[in-house]
Amino acid sequence: MEVIFILGASQAFFLSFLVFKKASKSDGDYVLGAWLAFMGLHLLDHYFMSMGFSFRYPHLLGVGQCFPMLQGPFMFVYILVMISKNGRFKPIYLLHGVPFLLFTIYFTFDFYILGSEEKLAYYKVLASEGSLAVSISEILNFYLGPIYVVWSLIKLRKHIKNIANNFSYTEEIDLSWIKHILIGLGFVWFVVLMTSFLDVLSLSEEWGNHLIYLSLTVAVFFLGYFGIKQQAIYVPTPAVAGASKVAETEVKAEKPTPADRYKHSGLKKEEGEEYAKKLLDYMENDLPYLNGKLSLKEVAEYLNISVNHLSQVINEQLGKSFFDFVNEYRVEEVKRLMSESKHEQFTLLAVAYDSGFNSKSSFNSIFKKMTGFTPSEYLRERVA
Repeated sequence: MEVIFILGASQAFFLSFLVFKKASKSDGDYVLGAWLAFMGLHLLDHYFMSMGFSFRYPHLLGVGQCFPMLQGPFMFVYILVMISKNGRFKPIYLLHGVPFLLFTIYFTFDFYILGSEEKLAYYKVLASEGSLAVSISEILNFYLGPIYVVWSLIKLRKHIKNIANNFSYTEEIDLSWIKHILIGLGFVWFVVLMTSFLDVLSLSEEWGNHLIYLSLTVAVFFLGYFGIKQQAIYVPTPAVAGASKVAETEVKAEKPTPADRYKHSGLKKEEGEEYAKKLLDYMENDLPYLNGKLSLKEVAEYLNISVNHLSQVINEQLGKSFFDFVNEYRVEEVKRLMSESKHEQFTLLAVAYDSGFNSKSSFNSIFKKMTGFTPSEYLRERVA
């Protein structure tokens, strides 16, 4: 088992190096690189403890005592930066590391600066009698992780809703890969908590720790693999007149009530009707939906309408999200191509790509959602 941990640590350091070597790095890449390096240190500390090195070299004792407090914040901050409209790391995010910092400072003066013999003696006392500071730190180690997992999943859910108002696709921007990692880590944490406090399974504390660090090793691989491939979701643009309104819209897009979202937009009814006609004419004549990566920002720039007002027109006057609005045109294009006699020369996937879809899975799910049939069922029952 220990071999897995040292390999996981080595892999984490290597992947961190690759992330930092990545061309055109975003703030999210810097956070991910730092997180992977920290994971490497965390796994290395567990390896030293498992192999008994920490007792042979007492200065290694307790080094990783507070490390678990920082795993959840790293994960959460990475997600915050990735889903942020400007893709920037904000200094306020550092507050999530305050518990780690406070306990590290306390243990530095209480334990870390002691000599080797003093450390060993003090460690034995702590192991037998415990201390309030150690107890509190262990509680935070156990519970901060699950709390941040749930919090991160909530943020990702809001991000999915925001995508629908800004993009016509979800591939490579919905962060589904990190959602799966979160669910996996959350499940492992849940199992360990259950076994630790309820004795549901006969799992020793040592194997409970091994299970956590084994899941951390697996998470390192997926974080590195997908994180290196992940590109910035929202591309920052230079500040221009009206940019504040755009930012306001993007923040309010997470709110559930359309009326509240556009309460201060200033868009008049006549202007909205004019913009709606302009938009529909553009969709019918220029066929922008055939662009698989079409975004609200691109359409707004082409029509010379603010993103805020265009979003309001689509949401309020057309009663749809930008995602559904564009994909309805794509579905109709697929149906049109299917009805032509020459459609038999092409596969359904080829027709989907020609209509603006980016993948088979999104094509199938969107087509079924909007027609009630899978593409093959529609072709068989409605066209044939």
